[in-house]
Formats: sequence, structure tokens, C-alpha cells
Amino acid sequence: MDQNTLYRDAIRRVAGRIREAAPPDLAERFSAAGGFDPASYRHCRPEFGGAVCAVDGSNTIVLDAGCFAVAAVRASVSAYAGGARLYHRTTPLHIVTVNPGTGNDDFDALFYDCFQRPPKVHLDHDDPVRNAAVIRDTLEYRAAMEMAGELDAGDLIVLDGTLQVRHASHDEVVESLLNLCNLRGVLIAAVTKRTSLTWGGGHPIVPAAEGLARGLGIPEPWYLSLSAAGGLLDRRETSAWKQRGEQYVARLHPRADRAFKVEIPRYYDTERVERVFSALASFADDGRVTGYPYPLLDAHLTTRIGRDAVEQVRHDIIRDMDRLGMNLADYTGIFGDYHDEFDRY
Repeated sequence: MDQNTLYRDAIRRVAGRIREAAPPDLAERFSAAGGFDPASYRHCRPEFGGAVCAVDGSNTIVLDAGCFAVAAVRASVSAYAGGARLYHRTTPLHIVTVNPGTGNDDFDALFYDCFQRPPKVHLDHDDPVRNAAVIRDTLEYRAAMEMAGELDAGDLIVLDGTLQVRHASHDEVVESLLNLCNLRGVLIAAVTKRTSLTWGGGHPIVPAAEGLARGLGIPEPWYLSLSAAGGLLDRRETSAWKQRGEQYVARLHPRADRAFKVEIPRYYDTERVERVFSALASFADDGRVTGYPYPLLDAHLTTRIGRDAVEQVRHDIIRDMDRLGMNLADYTGIFGDYHDEFDRY
């Protein structure tokens, strides 16, 4: 079989699997599997008198030698009320090692600095990117804790992502965050731009909920509880420290391109759930990304680590290596990548 035929067969196979995941009757199957009807979709009025504070973080690998890796990490918060930005804050740019293997001194030190106690579990992923993401989470949770202590009752904290934790050391941190929010009357939710959540053996959850709403003529903004349909979701976290929220799909504006998955603490009553979605909808009318809460957009734009920042960090590392008596050959011997050479040709 020639290469072109192999390629075309692979493309057809992949397209077929996409069609299997999202069949023409996806919405009808979703309705039958979850028992969803027009009454399942709740309308949320885009009105909110409090502040919405968004928390987001960023991480990027600066240098990677395979056995030794360096990352840049930071987090930001952006708070809005009445359509105006109250403030935004950004942590310092932390430069940390994220080497594969057991233990990470930089993570241990940063965790202690943030929460005044050592992490209960070592950072031991073999993937530097995953290690960097856990360190970013640490900064995000610290920023969220600070906001939970400053915001007024009835205000909302929005996390980028989920209420699940990717590392066991953050279990007690998130528990403390939720407890502090509950004690002070501050609402909290997490919005996911892209989710792996599926139902029925691999069907995507967000397009199914959107398709059914469209077929039923549900006006935006709306939200749909997924947790109410017991057994619908394919994967549920078995570890208690990973799963803390109830799952929803929400489309927050009539001109939104798509819906999002939203996670809310499972102990919230109907009134608090409605207040969360009213708050999200009231801050989802920014023309840049209509339907996405713009405090989160602002936090994302503030915290992202661009190429210029990465190059500056590399330059500064090389400069200090030179001060330690190392030369370009030493740097290339450690961090040189033949792919960089290959890309020249």
C-alpha cells in the first residue's frame, strides 16, 4: 500500500471515530440517557450586585535537558464589579526546577512559603510540564485564599479549571479554601475552557448539552446540572481528594460561540447555584470572547508568560552561568537540542 493511501485511510479512520463520538442524533441520545427535557435547563438572569474575582496562572518550560528542566510560573487575579475593574494583581515570576523524579526542593519551599506547612506528598512526576502545572496550581490556590479573605459576602471567586486537584498535596489546601469561602459567605466556582468529560462511552458532554438546548429552543443564558443525572458520566474520580464539585454545562450569552463546563461545590443549595450563574452571565458580554466571563479573560491576559519573557529568563540564566565560570560549550552540552539544528534545514 502506498503512502498516500495509508494517509487517506488514517484520515478516514479518524474522521469516522469523530463521527462515532458525535453522531447525528447526539442530542436525542443525551436526552434519553440523562432524562433531560426543557425543565432540566435553568435560566439565569445576568444580574449581580457583587464583585467577581478571577484567578488564573501560567507556566512554561524555559530549559529542558531531559534530566534537568527549568520552568517559569506565576498567577494573577482580576476583580470586577459593576463593569469596572477593581484591581488586578500578579505574583512574581517564579523560576523553578521541574526535574523528573522524586522530590523537588523548589516545590517544597514554595508550598511552605504559600501555606506555612510542608507538602504532604512529594512532587514526583516524570513529566516536567506536569511538575510545572502543579507548582502553578500552588500559586493559584494561594492567590484564591488571599481573595477569599478579602472579598465581601456574596462576591464570587472564579477559578480557571476545576475544583479537582491534580496533586494530593493540594487536597487540604482546597478544603481550606472552600471552608474559608463558606465561612465568609464568598461564592466560588471553576470554569473550564475545554473538558475531557464524556458520557455514554465517549460522547463529548458539552456539545451534547448544547445540541439538546438548541433543539428544545432553550434561550440563553442557561445552565444544566449533569450531576442530577446519576450514572450519566463515564468517569468519576474515585479519590475523594480529587472530586469536590458538581458538574454543570452553561451557555452564558445569546451570542456565545459555545458553552462551558462549570464546577460548583456540591454542598451549594439551589439559591447559591443560581447566584453563581447569574454572576457569570452578568460578566459574559465582553465583545472579545462573548460568553466567557471577562474577569477570567483579563486574568489570563495578565498572567500569560510570553516568548519575550522566556527569552529574557534564558539570557539571564546564561549570564549567571558565565559568572560561575561556565561557557557556551557547557550550556550547549547540557541544554543543546539537535531539534534546534534540524529546524534550520
